[in-house]
Amino acid sequence: MGKIELKNPLPEGTTPWDLMQAFDAKRFGEDVFDLENQKRWATAIFVGGLPYMWRKAYVVLDMIYNLCELEEGSKVFLIGESLESCGFIDDIKRRIGASGELTAIDNQEECRDAMFHNKVGRGGQRGTFKYDYCKDIPDNSYDAVLNLQAIQHADDWTEAGAEFVRILKPGRRLVMAEIILGGPEQIFKIKQDLHLDHLITKIMSRIATRFEDFPYYSPGELKDAFKGMLEDMDEFEWRGLEVFWGRKPG
Repeated sequence: MGKIELKNPLPEGTTPWDLMQAFDAKRFGEDVFDLENQKRWATAIFVGGLPYMWRKAYVVLDMIYNLCELEEGSKVFLIGESLESCGFIDDIKRRIGASGELTAIDNQEECRDAMFHNKVGRGGQRGTFKYDYCKDIPDNSYDAVLNLQAIQHADDWTEAGAEFVRILKPGRRLVMAEIILGGPEQIFKIKQDLHLDHLITKIMSRIATRFEDFPYYSPGELKDAFKGMLEDMDEFEWRGLEVFWGRKPG
């Protein structure tokens, strides 16, 4: 008996949507086959999860604030996505009090536009662009520079990092954290489970991307980018939330 050659029964490019059945339409309606509806549903499921996830991570978030060494009267630079809805702004204001000062830059829509419009930054990664948020800020202005969910969209962290360090006072900390999308370990975990692989593939196929297309900077890459600019650099990971920090030499 000759050897039987196994072939993948899924033609190249097949998505879970393509295998929806007539009985699915009987239960959910004919619009389950409509491409525009599929795109709308997939996008709605995918976006808008940051407030939920960061609230689930409240213990780690408290650790992040402690790493910033915030106190009454601190002057803080904060950048990230969905800052108000995630509760970051209120959290920091409670810690620095009425005498403190918070500069908050929410770049969520810029990040979304960069991904959905397939913008490719100078480093070659999709969804990245030049961070020039600090250009008008004087040197040594802030007691803490805090980046919450604005790591993966910068196209050059050596350049952007130099600016973040420049506006930070000597001896103070820069802290950056990201609930990651598309990191190698996350992709590996998804591929190990057929249900997760199905769900993620179904969503990604209708927002015209793959998990592998999301930009990603590992803590090791951030350490390399900030080499010579920060000391006492360290990192921490919890359930896909990666934290990186270091201190500006005094």
